Amino acid sequence: MIQMKAVLKTKRGPGNVELRDVDIPKVTSDEVLIEVKSTGICGTDVHIYHDSAFYTPPVILGHEYAGVITQVGSEVQNFDVGDRVTSPATIPCGTCFMCRTNRSNRCVGDQKRILGAHKADGTFTKYVAVPSKILHKIPVALSFDDAAVAEPVACAIHNVSELVGINPGDVVVVLGPGPIGLISLQIAKISGAQKVIITGVSADEDRLKLAKRLGADVTINVEEQDPIEAVRSLTDGLGADVVLEASGASVARKQAFNLVRRCGKVGLIGLAGKPAEIDLDKVVEGELEVKGSWGTIWTSWRKALSLMSSGKIQVAPLITTRLPLEKWQEGFKMMEERKALKVLLIP
Repeated sequence: MIQMKAVLKTKRGPGNVELRDVDIPKVTSDEVLIEVKSTGICGTDVHIYHDSAFYTPPVILGHEYAGVITQVGSEVQNFDVGDRVTSPATIPCGTCFMCRTNRSNRCVGDQKRILGAHKADGTFTKYVAVPSKILHKIPVALSFDDAAVAEPVACAIHNVSELVGINPGDVVVVLGPGPIGLISLQIAKISGAQKVIITGVSADEDRLKLAKRLGADVTINVEEQDPIEAVRSLTDGLGADVVLEASGASVARKQAFNLVRRCGKVGLIGLAGKPAEIDLDKVVEGELEVKGSWGTIWTSWRKALSLMSSGKIQVAPLITTRLPLEKWQEGFKMMEERKALKVLLIP
């Protein structure tokens, strides 16, 4: 049996991740075999490393990727060997209530699988087997590296565009200049926001400079300036029409409800991994619309790939590091120490 290198979470507990030789997967009738050309390290991968996210070991990590089909199952239609493809992480059952109501991202069926986490090996390796039903073809204009970042773009689109909604002329605050935050600010500008304000801390200096290049009208270092006072002064005392919490930090989640105007909108995208204290009376008294989101649906990907290929959403500036798969530990460390925005592993 021909083998390949893979970054494997071997068992439960912090750590327990190794680079191992594993068999190249065999495809079933509805799957394709994809040669992974580029794959991104997501915060979820780091959480799994630390045993603070959902997963079922042993499992090969990774779910943000782009690659080329090298083999197709006997029942696969509309995809051929040589097609450049990518996909979401969730492999839905297709028959549960959530799937039947176009919420396959929240599938509750027993047959649900998740690339790189649950019952399906992921993309931190040379080859991955993926059901054709979740695949998306990569537009010609996109490189493999750019396409490997399509998953976080689709996640941001699902929250900002499909669930929260931004109207032309809105003042939007984005909390956190990480990849999701920087993508969200671009979506806000595309959607017609009059002004986009993005916040960060002193360690985010370079990220806030990048935010300006990507279209942010105002950047705020919350360690040097009170963001609530700043936003009030920029909105004639009203507060922001829309606040997008993209950091996952508990303090930022709480802050979001003090930045939004009455009858405004709050979008929660970032995960904290622990409870945050939020005064829900602010939601009631302010008649706020609050939308959380998890993953993507099919339309999120169609919009993401279209906007990326047209250049309206730029992801190349977010890719700060490319490493061979064997240096995955270095990549994880860079992510944790905030020395990189998006790290790509090249199998």
